[in-house]
Amino acid sequence: MKTILIVLGIAVGVLALMMAALGLKMLLKKEKEFKRPCANRDPKTGRCANCTCKKG
Repeated sequence: MKTILIVLGIAVGVLALMMAALGLKMLLKKEKEFKRPCANRDPKTGRCANCTCKKG
């Protein structure tokens, strides 16, 4: 039981460090804009299709 708690504590600690690193990246990134990759792809060519999102 003690070993499980140690492993669980290490896993939670690693996840906390990763989240802190992501937060620092967001604060320190100079461009201040996170671009999402193109999720709308043409199935025939694999290229990005026109954006279908409508800005309201």
